[in-house]
Amino acid sequence: MQTHPIDPIYDSNSKILILGSFPSVISRQECFYYAHPQNRFFKVISSILNVCEPQSNEDKKKMLLSNNIALWDVIGACNITGSQDSSITDVVANDIGALLDKTNIGAIYCNGTTAYNLYNKYIKKKIMHRINANAVLLPSTSPANAAFSLADLINSWGRIKTALKRRDFNAPYYSLSEYAYDLDDMPDKLYRLSLDGGFTCPNRDGTLSDKGCIFCSAGGSGDFAADKNLPISKQLLEQKKLIGGKLPKTKSVGYIAYFQANTGTYDAIERLRKLYMQAIDEDDVCILSIATRPDCLSKEVLELLGEMNKIKPVWVELGLQTVSKKSAEYINRQYELGVYKSAVTNLKKIGITQIVTHVILGLPRESKKNMLQTIKCAIDCGSNALKLSMLHILNNTAIADDYRQGKFSLMSLDEYKELLCDIFKTLPPDVVVHRFTGDGNKRDLIAPLWAADKKRVLNTINKAAWDMAKLPS
Repeated sequence: MQTHPIDPIYDSNSKILILGSFPSVISRQECFYYAHPQNRFFKVISSILNVCEPQSNEDKKKMLLSNNIALWDVIGACNITGSQDSSITDVVANDIGALLDKTNIGAIYCNGTTAYNLYNKYIKKKIMHRINANAVLLPSTSPANAAFSLADLINSWGRIKTALKRRDFNAPYYSLSEYAYDLDDMPDKLYRLSLDGGFTCPNRDGTLSDKGCIFCSAGGSGDFAADKNLPISKQLLEQKKLIGGKLPKTKSVGYIAYFQANTGTYDAIERLRKLYMQAIDEDDVCILSIATRPDCLSKEVLELLGEMNKIKPVWVELGLQTVSKKSAEYINRQYELGVYKSAVTNLKKIGITQIVTHVILGLPRESKKNMLQTIKCAIDCGSNALKLSMLHILNNTAIADDYRQGKFSLMSLDEYKELLCDIFKTLPPDVVVHRFTGDGNKRDLIAPLWAADKKRVLNTINKAAWDMAKLPS
């Protein structure tokens, strides 16, 4: 039986905990974490923190502590052959709960699949009453993980910055407003300005289909966007006027230029560049946000998004909706799940910090388990933000005919509230919830009619979520 020989690295200010499985032979000999010269852990962390890579063990420890990072392993003792994770047996887990009592840790990250699986098996249930115990799986920094280059690791591990900036881990979910407030070098409040770039969609123009997704409105989900016939500068001005009365008088304000209508990357590259630049050229526009399809992210588009991201932060929203193959066929999505997974991977590689996945809850014949599987898939793929919406039935959509014929029913507000609370319980603390209700045009809304009273819906769901957060798990 091998006993873990290294003390955990932490102090009272630690905000996140990174867990490995068990020290390698070299780490056990040197009595320090990730001591193998080819292990890329400290290269990755120093790059993410934008500091020089420390060389001495003492400097490595200082780097972690000065940035509120705690470090330990899942296993306190086990039988192991050399450094082979696959040989581990007779596991005795470390007392992570005792560490939590001494720190401000609110998020847990696992360095590799072995650490993640062992954490979920031996530790998660023991600490669920203390913190959000949904650990995040990150690719192993071990030299054995040859599938990930150093650049790939840095992009994947970059999400720890979100948790390091988060000021409050007590909320039942991480809201967009809270995330925006936590961002560095940003105004106190950010507001979306919905734009229409005059795009179409390959699912509408005959490239894939001429029917579109069966739930999508005539406006391509951009019913509240500005007039597409106006130049972008005037669209921005028009949208600012619409929300002018809502702006706080005592806080600084900035804007998110949001290309919402149809597929925001589906056009000639030069036209896309022109439209995006017109948006981010405005001084008070802080972020460029683009809604698109995962199958509309060509190499050239990704290069353009990377180019824009060096000027101002770019957020990309992907319409996944569901991981169910039957549901995807029913809604006429017209791409396979693997396309979405590749899109997330490619966006991470170019440094997009908010990959926002759209999910529709309550699609016909989907169970709660099906919907939770969609959420899990999005998170596991690397999406770090969600837009959740209950299924809306709008006039002049293909799904409206099925609804009128009684082929399926919709959730009540109480059912939807309970589903969202179950979803919130599964989310890691660095996943941002951009939205959990839909905003269909009330004039076209057929059902659910309770969705038209947005204030009531938000208040009902938030109360239930906070009540849930106060209860022991």
